[in-house]
Amino acid sequence: MVQEPGGGCTFSAEWTGSWFQSGYPGLIAINSTHIQSKGECSETESTDKFLLYDRTYDCYRCMVIHKKHKHVLQYKETYCSSKDSLSSICDQISGDAPLFSMFRKEPRPEPQPCPFHPAPFTFTYSRGSGDCVYPPSRAEACTDDSRLLLRYMACPDVPGTESNVEELVCLATWKEGSTRYLVGQISQVGRMNTIATDEDTYRCFIYKGQHGDKSASYIIAQSGDATCNGLSSPSDGSRTMKLTTSDDEHNRCHFPSWIVDHHKWFSLDHVHQYHFTTKNATLKIMNTDGTFEEKRLVCHSILEQKDKKHITLVAHVTKGCMSGHACLKFWRREGGILELQQGGDLWERPQDACAEGGAPPYVTLITKSLSPQPCPLAGRYSIQTRVRRRRDDEAAAGGESCAGAAPDSASVGCERSGDTIELKSPCSSTAYTCYGSWHEGSRGFVVAAPRARASAAPRTLCFVYTVRNETGGGLSVFLTAGRTCDRSNTGHRDQAYNLTSNGTCEQSSQYNSAAARGSAGWLALGALLPAARLALGALLPAARLALGAPLPAAR
Repeated sequence: MVQEPGGGCTFSAEWTGSWFQSGYPGLIAINSTHIQSKGECSETESTDKFLLYDRTYDCYRCMVIHKKHKHVLQYKETYCSSKDSLSSICDQISGDAPLFSMFRKEPRPEPQPCPFHPAPFTFTYSRGSGDCVYPPSRAEACTDDSRLLLRYMACPDVPGTESNVEELVCLATWKEGSTRYLVGQISQVGRMNTIATDEDTYRCFIYKGQHGDKSASYIIAQSGDATCNGLSSPSDGSRTMKLTTSDDEHNRCHFPSWIVDHHKWFSLDHVHQYHFTTKNATLKIMNTDGTFEEKRLVCHSILEQKDKKHITLVAHVTKGCMSGHACLKFWRREGGILELQQGGDLWERPQDACAEGGAPPYVTLITKSLSPQPCPLAGRYSIQTRVRRRRDDEAAAGGESCAGAAPDSASVGCERSGDTIELKSPCSSTAYTCYGSWHEGSRGFVVAAPRARASAAPRTLCFVYTVRNETGGGLSVFLTAGRTCDRSNTGHRDQAYNLTSNGTCEQSSQYNSAAARGSAGWLALGALLPAARLALGALLPAARLALGAPLPAAR
């Protein structure tokens, strides 16, 4: 605050905005020189004491304003009176004068981390008619650490208690001497037809924490209205609570080293990031751009481990402010590839999580930097189009123009490195680099990426193929390509190709054409977008692909 030459003064720029005050209709606007309904800054002699002139009533008042937090202002004031010196008017404020609190509304305040951790907690509470101890209530963390979910239980022997779920959003914390304060907003969860105003939601808290080596506890007092009045100690308030750490699940178990050696994993399409944190016990799943945190999974108990290739465990899952236990299965594949299966339901009891039936879908995870690996199904192939292109594709491609021509030959693993799939049409070719493969019975999977791709094409694809013996000793191979390693094979196919093996990479296609008769496979490209024009270099998310050749022995 600065004194302006020739009279007048200004308020801190941090105060500019709109503020809520209990009992005041609407919001209070503050700019550099004016406080709505109070007046213009006329004189100041310190950083917190101001003389304001009210033009409406031609009078002056003193305001002593303290910034408790960037989102909280508290003040005391005098009645508006005739002109006098700042000190004379401000001396009229007594020690027991009412204290008013203002909470920022605009610009919209960013929530702050809640001071109660580590959640979850069990807690008891009282509304003045006795402590509700049994059954215990529970406080649970949300994925956003500025929120806490409070599950109140009803105690049959304590009048006035009821089952209720509230969500606390923490907005500001500060300390005065040894006393710690919190301002937050409380909303009712799961109650229909409730209209909450600022008067209903803003609450002030005094709290005291005590931390041991393996536990933490908090005593909390809550105000009865949208002010900080009536709070004198953590054990005296409209509602009091005693929080105690329930169970530090971070100490229960840890994800194995073959998973957490890479702390960050990505889905095939790079939309989601899987980040292992907190001493390898917590998995956070979020968008790769970091805009929205979706889930937090904490290792609870390990049920099965096999040869550093597979693990089944129970995790405590938090999504938003909803939480429960889920079953996780991790599979180690070739190269920097994992697959994850997660149960779809959340269970209150951990022992129920892995008892549910069914086979959850696989989510394929890759590291940020993959190393090329040899492709399976090495050899050369000729391709005959089996399903006619859709007419809109033909029109977009200009009939039988070169740009719209389908591939008529393929080579797999024929470069010196053995890590390339190449599909050729009369005037173009598309190459893919293999980054890992594995088998499940007669079905095989290959993670690959186009060496050159359009901006809308997926970064990484999963090729899924199935091999079976045909009459005459030949083999047919059915293969699809998409953003997931789909096990269902139920996806829509826009194209199907008949692949005929022309022999090994060293043999020419012409020399082996006769010997390859009867050895046929099927290749399907499913859900190709029209803009792909049947060229696999422009494969989009739902692409389906098929290649064929005898499978090597299971890896």
